[in-house]
Amino acid sequence: MAQQTQFSAIDIKQLWYIPAASVTVEPVDNAKIQALIAQEGCVEVKNIHQDTWAIEEAESSQDSYKNQLSGSVYRMGKKVMGDVTFAFTIGQYDFKTKADLLGGTATDHSWKRQRGIPNNIYMCMIALTTDDIYCVLPKANVNVREANTDGAIGLAVVATALEPSNSGNTNRESWSPEIWVEHEYIG
Repeated sequence: MAQQTQFSAIDIKQLWYIPAASVTVEPVDNAKIQALIAQEGCVEVKNIHQDTWAIEEAESSQDSYKNQLSGSVYRMGKKVMGDVTFAFTIGQYDFKTKADLLGGTATDHSWKRQRGIPNNIYMCMIALTTDDIYCVLPKANVNVREANTDGAIGLAVVATALEPSNSGNTNRESWSPEIWVEHEYIG
């Protein structure tokens, strides 16, 4: 049996996003992730403000039911899993990136916020850690706000993993909402 690679998923080396609707093959190995990164419409984020990058999973919750006579737990309710998120602040960006992630309309030299409440924005998020582990959220709801960070207005991003859509004929009902792959692994 081959030795499994040990890793710590240390920090971030590169980050990309692509509209989730453009992802037609589940990115479960290095070759599929590389093809996705090379696909037209995939954008590399070039600046993540210092110490703002994180992958977090909120703690799950579960109701416990106690026996009134003994005071001990005698059964547990259904477990509700915590959200998995990528969180980071883009410290330097262009108008296209701002429109991609925050909505609105952009030209090469301007950005305009859309009126009212914008539609949800769904992106596939791909992160590569400094110890060469890909973490992919095939479909994530991207929630972005302008945030003052160390004297500049950054784009504070929280991308929450969603269950991939079951639409079309791409067999997405079996896709995972979070995928980790060793950079050089080919399935």
